[in-house]
Amino acid sequence: MRETKEQEPGRARRGARWFRLAFVPALLSLSAACWIERDGLEPLLSASSLRIDYTSALLLLSILAICLAERLYPANREWRYRLFSDGARGWARLGRDLVYLLFIAQVSALLIKRTASWLHSAGLGGFPFALWPARLPFGCKVVLAFLLVEFSSYWLHRACHRFPLLWQFHSTHHVVTELSGLKSLRTHPIDNVFFYLARTAPLLALGAGPDELVAVTYFGSVLGLLAHANIEVSEGYWGLVINFPRYHSVHHSADPLESKSNFGCHTVLWDRLFGTFRSAPSGALRVGVEPLGARSLWQELAWPFYRSLN
Repeated sequence: MRETKEQEPGRARRGARWFRLAFVPALLSLSAACWIERDGLEPLLSASSLRIDYTSALLLLSILAICLAERLYPANREWRYRLFSDGARGWARLGRDLVYLLFIAQVSALLIKRTASWLHSAGLGGFPFALWPARLPFGCKVVLAFLLVEFSSYWLHRACHRFPLLWQFHSTHHVVTELSGLKSLRTHPIDNVFFYLARTAPLLALGAGPDELVAVTYFGSVLGLLAHANIEVSEGYWGLVINFPRYHSVHHSADPLESKSNFGCHTVLWDRLFGTFRSAPSGALRVGVEPLGARSLWQELAWPFYRSLN
């Protein structure tokens, strides 16, 4: 039987309600399941013509899932790319995000690779006595590594909002005036190196294995995409730990007092423990850095060096 116009909005509301409840658990469960079965999935990828590594393939799937969710259930309709209704402006906004995804992220990866080589050559390979609980089950080691990584990231993030030299590079991430999953990649390569050092050096010093490091990096990337996503989801009990979009949008507020909250990159656990957690903005949310407005790619990437010399 053909649906009436009165029935269609009801179905849409039910769909949105189920999406708010199920999207985050489904995304994280799928990521965990794929990671557990990675030994069986890796040969399929290596045999394909794409020649893409396992972790990158999972991240691309997460990006696609979040982009689709943003299209269907956006929290803020004005933040969508609107490629056809906005014309050149919409394509330019998407293009800037893709530049960061396809090119700037590769520059960051090269710098981080050099930094990793320096860490190993500097002898940061663990204390002479064993501190890392290597005999624990792999899942427990990943959880422990995640908590340690987020602890050090939390304090570096607070420092980035306090000390001008760090803020010059970190501010590139905050000048965006809209949020979406791809905006999680809008970071300065030097800022990425700082966070890589804060996240990796403690684990290397403690003797954590490469599998734990890769797993934490992967799940952190998925949670980073989620935190910036333009979707409306229900936090529930997950919100006690996970950095949900509503929480992270407060951190991106143009109000300096509000932006100095929710410093956790992927979890709000440390914010809750150290008193920097804020669940929602005090008024209408404006995102960005005053004065609000678009910056050129040159301003986002080169000005931090220029300002640091003046």
